[in-house]
Amino acid sequence: MNAYYSTLSGWLIPITRAMKSHDIDPIKTLERFGISPSEVNDPEGRVCVQSLGNLFAYCNSKVGGRAFNIEVARSFHPSVLHALGYAVQSAYSLQEALERVAQYKRVVSNCCNMYAYEERGVDFVSDLEVYRYADSGRQVLTPHMIEAFQATLVQLSRDIVGRDFNPIKIQFNFERPSTDCEVAAAFFDCPIEYGCDRNAVVMDAEIARAQSIGSNPAINEMHLEMLNKFMCRVDKTNLTFQIETRIVDELPLGAPSQADVAKQLGLSLRNLQRKLNDQGTCYKDILDNTRKRLTMNYIKQPHMSISEIGYLVGFSNVANFNRAFRRWEGCAPGAYRHRYLSANTLAESCRH
Repeated sequence: MNAYYSTLSGWLIPITRAMKSHDIDPIKTLERFGISPSEVNDPEGRVCVQSLGNLFAYCNSKVGGRAFNIEVARSFHPSVLHALGYAVQSAYSLQEALERVAQYKRVVSNCCNMYAYEERGVDFVSDLEVYRYADSGRQVLTPHMIEAFQATLVQLSRDIVGRDFNPIKIQFNFERPSTDCEVAAAFFDCPIEYGCDRNAVVMDAEIARAQSIGSNPAINEMHLEMLNKFMCRVDKTNLTFQIETRIVDELPLGAPSQADVAKQLGLSLRNLQRKLNDQGTCYKDILDNTRKRLTMNYIKQPHMSISEIGYLVGFSNVANFNRAFRRWEGCAPGAYRHRYLSANTLAESCRH
């Protein structure tokens, strides 16, 4: 028996917009494929991926070619991805935004893994690993859906760094379609490779690292907290999110011990350690990563003093906080803040 694969109902927002732009009746079409139109009103609802695959095939046959996939991407709105969409929009850089999508991909769908990483120091890659059905070996996402998702990542990247952004190349692990699509070629505006060993958007690493004009650390942290709470509800098997949420709540009173967190989760200390080991992590790493993530958001907010930040991330004195920051970034927190506030990369990009 195959697992039930689903995706966030927010995808119905750009899908129905794309239908309307091509004079396809959204309500009748959704019902035709067993999707309730009311699902669009539930921001935490889930939609069967197999039904969506059939829907994409139908809409593309009505439109001709693969133009419907691109129209879905053009119709993207942050609310599609729940709180993740707004966390992405307020991220410091495109790199950070795509790393967030990869980290919280379970919000979007249980059909795939996504990885975001630098390659050879000059490229930044968003790599989509699509799961396969156990009985047939067929990919859970159809080529239409994969193309629509990759196009959405390109659209999202343009929203973050500028409309003139183009990837270096797009790679798909399925074979070249029998007919070319001028709409898709014009949208991606870069080489498109088929029959590859991955589904990837490859971009310039320097562009991906640059500060984005919409970066807002305070708003970003607020949505990341919402995301962790959401993940605790939708993915109860992932202890990392459960633990991080409790660490964030407790840090202003001091870093909680692993035993305290285990008790809150209704687990023995040994059981918690075993489960984390099975997930390839440990409590110390989760605590350190959580402190660092919070700190890197706080340090970019000038109204917060260094000592206040240290207190908020659970350090009893500034000296201990300074030592931890040097380990994370190789410099004192004050020096990092000065460099961040005086950097002119964003001002230069605005002038140009």
